[in-house]
Amino acid sequence: MNTKERNTTQASPTRRTKAPNGQPAKRPEPKVRYTPAKTFSRNRFLLHLATVAAVVLALVLGMSIFFKANRINVSGATKYTPWEIREASGIQDGDALLSLSEAKISANVRAKLPYVGDVRVGIKLPDTVNIEITELEVVYAVEAVDATWWLLDASGRVVDSTDAAAAKDHTRILGVRIHNAQIGEPAKAAEPETPTESQAATGVTVPTQPPVPASQLLNTVVQVLTALENNGVMGVIDSVDVSDTETILLWYENRYQVSLGDASRLDYKVGAMKSSIQKMGQYQTGYLDVSFTIWPNEVGYRPFEGK
Repeated sequence: MNTKERNTTQASPTRRTKAPNGQPAKRPEPKVRYTPAKTFSRNRFLLHLATVAAVVLALVLGMSIFFKANRINVSGATKYTPWEIREASGIQDGDALLSLSEAKISANVRAKLPYVGDVRVGIKLPDTVNIEITELEVVYAVEAVDATWWLLDASGRVVDSTDAAAAKDHTRILGVRIHNAQIGEPAKAAEPETPTESQAATGVTVPTQPPVPASQLLNTVVQVLTALENNGVMGVIDSVDVSDTETILLWYENRYQVSLGDASRLDYKVGAMKSSIQKMGQYQTGYLDVSFTIWPNEVGYRPFEGK
């Protein structure tokens, strides 16, 4: 056998076969083996379900039996004693930790103890409940229709009663009065009185436009107070006057009378007021206009006469 024949003989095993039309032959496809599906066993399913339910029930019962409230730790309270916080929470010795509602505990404390601003509740196994209190730093004074004075928080909730003399130590809310005040409940604004014809005859000015609804006035107050707290200037404001909701007025430490304009962009306006006053001289006083109506991008300042 010569070299050419030997090469042909060796190469032939690797040569691919071709179909009669000259195309490569298709490889045979693998066979598929079908196996029958397992039959559904209702009894087996119920047994598994019962087993899972038994495990869950055992865990719940175990936590109810072994994890009970035996220790209540209170932190952050100065106006109230830990015992008062505990009593207000509604937690009883031996209550199952699993059944305690943190939201309900928080609501109980805030409803019964008005000077509490925020409540955080944590549960620590096996037997401890931690209650962290944040008390109100600043409250605001508002007059009622019967000439009594009441203290509110920034959300408009009645915190306590006070008198006219003590009210001067707080930011006074002017331009709206409340009625039927209940400590721990949201304040209810009294509708403004409209002068009668006989009062008008004696020189009382009769408004030409219908008065702003009392609820809207109180809502404006809450928006202003929230903006003050967001900007950290709530303790230096002597009064907030919403008599004219288009020209809301503040008195800042008896040094500046500040016009906020209407209730739009209050956070921005109060922030601009704070920034501007920080740049003023220590003994400067005057009028500040942060309504951004006369000067859209500037804060207006005018010293008091004689200053």
